Parts: sequence; structure tokens; C-alpha cells
Amino acid sequence: MTEREKLLARSRRLRSQMRKLGPMIKGSVHYKDIKCGKSNCHCARGRHHFYLCINYQEEGKSKTIYVDKEREAYALVWSANYKRFKQFLKEHTKINYELLKREKKTRRKT
Repeated sequence: MTEREKLLARSRRLRSQMRKLGPMIKGSVHYKDIKCGKSNCHCARGRHHFYLCINYQEEGKSKTIYVDKEREAYALVWSANYKRFKQFLKEHTKINYELLKREKKTRRKT
């Protein structure tokens, strides 16, 4: 198998992995502690509430979504999927650059 064929096979595998990722979201996912303001709540005594937040950009403006407890797992998995997608895309881009370079070299030889 030639080097070009190996690169093409790797490219196909990466595209296949990208398709299998499932839902994804772009944004910074983190936990934020919040004090609700109720005088009889435990957060008034120092034990704050923790919420999962997603920060993202929309039309140049920063937006925040607070995720309820039932959907935290979805948000975390979708965020991880996006990070994996970016890694796959970066590797796929490198392969495509290498294929373009090789194509240029083979044309010069003829």
C-alpha cells in the first residue's frame, strides 16, 4: 500500500468517526455557584447551589445557558463530542494538506 493510499484510508476512517459522534454543542461548559437569595436556604449559610453553565458566542455576543440537573449529562457528552470533532477535523486537515503536497510533487516529476 502506497503512502497516498494509507493517507486516504486514514481520511476515510476519520470521516467515519466524525459521523458517529452524535449531537454536539460549541461552548465553554463549567459549574457555577449561585446564591439564590432566600433567607432560610442553605446557600444563605455559605453552601451555594451549583449549576452547569454553557457559555457561547452568538452574533458576537456572549450568551449563557443554565442547564438543569436532568440534562447535565447531555450537555457534558455533547460538549465532549464537539471537542472530539475538532480533534478529528484538525487531523483530517493535516492529512488533506499532505495529500495536496504529494499531488503537487507528483505533477512536478512528470
